[in-house]
Amino acid sequence: MVLNLTKYFLELTKKLAKNRLTFLVFLMVALSGCENILSIAPMSTINPVTQVGRDINKVYALTTIVCVFIFLCVSIPVCIALWKYRERPGDEDFIPEEISHGTAKILEITWTVVPVILLILIAVPTWTTIFKHAKKPNDPELLTVVVNGHQWWWEFKYIMPGDHDKPGNEKFSIVTANELHLPPETNIELIIESKDVLHSYWVPRFGGKMDAVPGHKNKMYFKSPPASGKKGGDYYQGQCAELCGLSHALMRFESVVHTSQEWDRWVQAYNEPPVVETRLEKRGEELFAGCISCHDISGALHQYPADPETRAIQGPNLNNFGSRRKMMAGIRDNTKENLKLWITNSSKFKPGSKMMSFEFSDEDLDAIAAYIRNSTYKKL
Repeated sequence: MVLNLTKYFLELTKKLAKNRLTFLVFLMVALSGCENILSIAPMSTINPVTQVGRDINKVYALTTIVCVFIFLCVSIPVCIALWKYRERPGDEDFIPEEISHGTAKILEITWTVVPVILLILIAVPTWTTIFKHAKKPNDPELLTVVVNGHQWWWEFKYIMPGDHDKPGNEKFSIVTANELHLPPETNIELIIESKDVLHSYWVPRFGGKMDAVPGHKNKMYFKSPPASGKKGGDYYQGQCAELCGLSHALMRFESVVHTSQEWDRWVQAYNEPPVVETRLEKRGEELFAGCISCHDISGALHQYPADPETRAIQGPNLNNFGSRRKMMAGIRDNTKENLKLWITNSSKFKPGSKMMSFEFSDEDLDAIAAYIRNSTYKKL
């Protein structure tokens, strides 16, 4: 199939090449769609929504221009030389004049000085951009989020303005997983860590990429983009960008930018206790007692007595699980059926997952899925 398609396109290209005007029109039409395709792709860096991303793209553009310039400066003289000094009949015994070191001083100086100038031309804007965005904003409304990479999911712990001096875990007013919710046009500080192996935090449309290193804190600063006003917020896909084990490719997350009003409602609703309304959800609440050694739901009937940081195994916080668009760290839609499949066979979807697989009756499985999804839904 692939071979036949390749042959077809080769034949089409040959036919179009015979008529240059037709070929150019075809090429322009084909390429005209690339910008839109790349700009709306969830993992595209071409259409950034933050100033960090825009500044990085300026450096990319400058680097591309310099590289194209070097390519042309090298390839054009090479092509001319190959054509002009090609071997002709009677040249078999011709030996060209040798050029020894030091006889072409201007040429040697040129190919030494020009690369240095070009490297400086790239280096200065690069350094400027790095240092510009490495400074912590002097903003009393700065929102700090501690980002923890786990195999293979992301944890986000929020420190609201004014809470930095609180002791221990008291400073974290919100702890969630796999969705980074943000207010619009707000200075953000990310403190990026890892709980196990090397990970790398990356939201392509936000710009920048930062390693999550065990035992070390890296920091990233940016201003969140404006909100479009779309119900539920604007979603931007993120991904771990450092090979971190079997399910590295399945370690995704989403950043969600809300309007100011929706952000305030999300913060207020986040730690509200689960709402258990049906008999099925009540049964699920009882069954959830077996999950509390790894998972938290604020205000749930059953709570693990120890500090979550001291647990042998720590799973994602499920406070607002019912409101999340995705599950399994961004690889499946958040539906009842997908949750049931995950509970009974997690390793099928995420090889190497620390989440154990459980056996429940169909009724109990429906109950626990109803409790986790329905009772934690936060209406914004």
